[in-house]
Amino acid sequence: MTGFGYNVLGFGSNTTPSGPVAFNASYLVIAGGGAGGQGEGGGGGGAGGYRTNHTSSSGSPRASGGGGSVESTLSLNTAQAYTVTVGAGGASQSGSHTNANKGNDSVFATITSIKGGGGGRGEDRQSGATTNNNGGSGGGHGRYFSEDSVFAGGSGTANQGYNGGSSAGEGAIDAGGGGGAGAAGSNGNSGADPTSQGNGGQGVYSDISGSSVQRAGGGGAGGQSSTTASNGANGGSGGGGSGGGGNKGSADNGSTNTGGGGGGAASEGSSTGSGGSGLVVIKIPDSRSATFSSGVTSSSSTGSGYTTILITATSSTSETVTFS
Repeated sequence: MTGFGYNVLGFGSNTTPSGPVAFNASYLVIAGGGAGGQGEGGGGGGAGGYRTNHTSSSGSPRASGGGGSVESTLSLNTAQAYTVTVGAGGASQSGSHTNANKGNDSVFATITSIKGGGGGRGEDRQSGATTNNNGGSGGGHGRYFSEDSVFAGGSGTANQGYNGGSSAGEGAIDAGGGGGAGAAGSNGNSGADPTSQGNGGQGVYSDISGSSVQRAGGGGAGGQSSTTASNGANGGSGGGGSGGGGNKGSADNGSTNTGGGGGGAASEGSSTGSGGSGLVVIKIPDSRSATFSSGVTSSSSTGSGYTTILITATSSTSETVTFS
């Protein structure tokens, strides 16, 4: 009996646990960028919110957006479904005085990155930032003539992105650039050259997927539509779209899967730049595997003991990933 009991205990001590197994994951979650503002001198769209707990080794800045730190460890369990959503960028608009479209939130498990703010309306259509300009990073304020007044851009979200740039309020084409994850949008120039629009704020670097890549730059402010007039401002490095105007013509879109803000328009009839779609990156031990619901577009690579998964699109906000 003693021998038999010993064999049973020995067998039980070597079985694989049947319940959920906890493990740690690294992540990068970027929301969709906001579209640029409408009208002559439309503000640049704000970049999507940027959150990460991965420590990158190169590029600057390289933590979470808005000057935030690298976030804490994320513990997950096998056999549990987690929400995963890649936020779309704010859609382009033209020909009306409506607010620019914000981006859309991106989500992984308990981590939510906030949609980028839309750029402010130009052509004296908006005096002061509205909630539509606030976001992960704020949209830049559009041109508005009011001598000796400065109108602030939209506000970014703490530890995700920076504020949009202000307009100088001097009647020139002086709209603000969209905020980026790595820097605020530049203000419209109220000095000797008041036709200078604000550039988009720069994005943030990450090497979670291999080489260091900068993402979540803000959109540049729009100029004027005439080919002899001021060009639109530059989008922020990291996928921000440049503003329309001058010899350049139309505003540029934020880059796909960067969360970059769209460029501001140069006239009421011209199109704004749409915001760039977001991105979710998950890095897990290579002893774990991931199964996604049918509406998820992803790719993966394995090396140095980890599997890195890039999720570039989701067809709904109810898609999931389950680990085993």
